[in-house]
Amino acid sequence: MSPHHRHALTLSIGLAALLYLGFVLFADHAAVLAALRRVDSPVLAAIFALSLLNYLLRFWRWRRYIAVFGHVLPWWRHFLYYLAGFTLTVTPGKAGEAVRSLYLRGHGVSYAQSLAALFVERLLDVLAMSLLALLILLARPDYAWLAAVAWGLTLGLIWLVTRAWLPERLRMLGQGHRYGHRFDRLARLLDSAAVLLRPGNFLFGLGLGVLSWGLEGLSLYLIARGVGVELSLAAGIGIYAIAVLAGALSFLPGGLGGTEALMGVLLVAVGSDGPSAVAITLLCRIATLWFAVALGGIAVAVLGIDGRRATI
Repeated sequence: MSPHHRHALTLSIGLAALLYLGFVLFADHAAVLAALRRVDSPVLAAIFALSLLNYLLRFWRWRRYIAVFGHVLPWWRHFLYYLAGFTLTVTPGKAGEAVRSLYLRGHGVSYAQSLAALFVERLLDVLAMSLLALLILLARPDYAWLAAVAWGLTLGLIWLVTRAWLPERLRMLGQGHRYGHRFDRLARLLDSAAVLLRPGNFLFGLGLGVLSWGLEGLSLYLIARGVGVELSLAAGIGIYAIAVLAGALSFLPGGLGGTEALMGVLLVAVGSDGPSAVAITLLCRIATLWFAVALGGIAVAVLGIDGRRATI
């Protein structure tokens, strides 16, 4: 990892620590800690296992996308590349996960192909989250406007990027422009993405997206029940989806601040007290965001060791 990336990661972790400390102090730290202590070991084991299953399912989708372009890598090494991207998941729109492209380039995967896979992955994740967000309506029909906003933005984005004329229009815009090469790169990315958005690949990717992110919503539900908050499974998944979707659309690093704030507000809206909502939010984010960052750091370290061995 470059010094720039290490600096960005350190800054994100520092900001997150200050943010979470502020949440705890604001909500009465004694009550928050008491709520956290009510979560027993089996629940803790379950939520981290669900997060790991989420990563495995999303890697299955990613590996299939790369295979569509004609590249098949050794499973274990490819999985390490995928996890390494999580180190920089706390970047706006998770754009830092594009670090995978650097690893894959050595295996003949072009930047246009790997970035197209990342783009489609993010696009289908947003669509999957929008579908899961509809579940909140079973518990709070008055939040229909939130689901409507999410769907409006998602469908508008999908409509735009699936237009067959868009890549050629970008190339035309780039002709004679000082940044014309960037327009051409974006056009090539969209050409590659179009292959992954064909019906079979699209439905496969969306189905896995709904399943994998639904598992993380299940984690929030389990944490809430462990803390003692009565919450339906549909409400738990819906709250998680809306909060993470809002964080992603904010383009804040890892959705930090926006995701936590909205998750806490929604938990209070369905009957949780303030300290319990903070406890649920913090534990959920540790298990679903920071666990991924930690695994990514381990993957980067393992790849670094392998790289040094290869040069000896």
